[in-house]
Amino acid sequence: MSDWMRKDGYVMDSRKNRLMQQEKMNQSAEDDEIVDLSTTEEQMIDQPIEVEAARTRQAVLPEEQRFAGVTCPQCAMLLQANASFCSHCGASLVAFESGRPVPQNMAPSPGKGKPAKQPKKGRMSRGKLLWIGLAGIVAISVVFGILSQTWGNVAVHTTGSSTPQATPATSTPPAVTPGVPAGVTAGALILLNPGVVRQGASMGVTGTGFDPRATVDVLVKQRKSDTGQPISLVHADKYGNFYDNLTVPETLSAGPFFIEARERSSTKVALAAGVVAGGTPQLKLDAQVGRPGDLITLSVHGFSPGETINVYWNTMSGQPFTTLHADSGGGIGQATVQVPFGATGVNTFLFVGAKSLSMVAAPFDLLSLYPTIKLSNYALQADHRLNFSGSGFGPGERVLVYLNTTMDQPMAVIQTTQNGSFANATGFAIPFNLKGRQTLIFLGEESRASVAISWTVLPYMPNAQASTYGALPGTTVSFYATGFARQEVVHVYLGHTQNTAGTMVSCFRTDDRGNAAAAGSYVVPGDAQGKLVFTLIGAKSEGTALATMSISAPPSPVQVPPQPTFTCPLSNGAP
Repeated sequence: MSDWMRKDGYVMDSRKNRLMQQEKMNQSAEDDEIVDLSTTEEQMIDQPIEVEAARTRQAVLPEEQRFAGVTCPQCAMLLQANASFCSHCGASLVAFESGRPVPQNMAPSPGKGKPAKQPKKGRMSRGKLLWIGLAGIVAISVVFGILSQTWGNVAVHTTGSSTPQATPATSTPPAVTPGVPAGVTAGALILLNPGVVRQGASMGVTGTGFDPRATVDVLVKQRKSDTGQPISLVHADKYGNFYDNLTVPETLSAGPFFIEARERSSTKVALAAGVVAGGTPQLKLDAQVGRPGDLITLSVHGFSPGETINVYWNTMSGQPFTTLHADSGGGIGQATVQVPFGATGVNTFLFVGAKSLSMVAAPFDLLSLYPTIKLSNYALQADHRLNFSGSGFGPGERVLVYLNTTMDQPMAVIQTTQNGSFANATGFAIPFNLKGRQTLIFLGEESRASVAISWTVLPYMPNAQASTYGALPGTTVSFYATGFARQEVVHVYLGHTQNTAGTMVSCFRTDDRGNAAAAGSYVVPGDAQGKLVFTLIGAKSEGTALATMSISAPPSPVQVPPQPTFTCPLSNGAP
């Protein structure tokens, strides 16, 4: 038999002897255990608690004391501290660690209950244990390799358990450094916030990398090749940084643009790109509530440069009520439009690009019109002209003036100004057939706004007298009168009563003020005596006046030829 066989046999015999001795020692310990019958119920309850506490203390031992005083379950050899494999037989201690035995120095003291039993030694072969250990190491390495590739250098912490877990030793993959282009050096830099804006909006510019206290010009460009339009001047702080708040120019069209920062007396230049949002144009009205005729100020952008913008009211059918023209940037900084007529309530402005057909709409709440009227006179006689002033109608519309009803033809038509008003407009001459209280109705032809106002037609109340208060028969009498209508024919009657017309004896025409002096002629008959009462009646005004005179008895009879029946020569329009 060779030396190595003898040596191997000796080793195997020695191992068997040690196993047999260990089994005998365990059996002897079991046979020699003494049960303390004096143990109280509380002590019996405390025993498993102390054993569990001992196991817990073992579980939280530091890594270097984890297996101190523990024997290998395969070969019963004493293990070294912080060992993952038995140094003698090579058995894996991973499975054994999950159920760690209590080390000798942590075992419960005598008299406190039954000592914890050692786990039975396994019967598995050395080769099988070795293969199991190798398989576990490979699986752990694969898992940690995948996690390292996925999360990079992110540290994973397990929460919810106070017991430290064994961490297999794995190789850390080398850090991957992204490639940096050659020739790139640190320099001036600017950032835009926000990077997508609209014309007229506010935008922040942050700069860094400039010289301390340097003066920096900020310019805007539509394209990189443009010269640039200066829009701001800033000063860097002692660290070479600055912040500025800019207003995006209205002249920028939709699409990309560039902000450039140039340091004066230096070659440091920084460029940042932004985007002017396109698509639907943007509209801003200074008021969204008003009346027809109000002037509304607006700004609009987002149309094609230089195109005509048609402005519609509620619908795009028909012709636009006004047009605007976009500038070279496709916008209008400020313009005014007049609110057209419409239904009270919500209406809509429609702005449509003639070339791009882009459209933007804006609601507008149209208020009702409440016009007012002022008459030149609220009580006057017929044949006088009535004038009036008004406001609160639609701009530039015609106002129709009706008398008592809108079903007849208007008495007058008035044109308003652009602010919907008129002043001292010529009305109409009041006809003689109007008597008493009347109503005028003013109606806007387009706005349909209306207002009614009452007034009164005064009656004519003239005064008259004869050329003499007393006379003898045969005397020729004339008449004086005031208060009749101008250029009116006045008939003179004798014997006129409420029920009897009487006899017409004379007539005359008043002047332009409705007066007459020494007008008409009447010869007192020879047989007249007593009191004569003349009734003067205006032919148009129907104004009535009385003139009285007394007839004295003559000393002798007076022969006066009889007068023919009087016919007024002025009734047919003769002067």
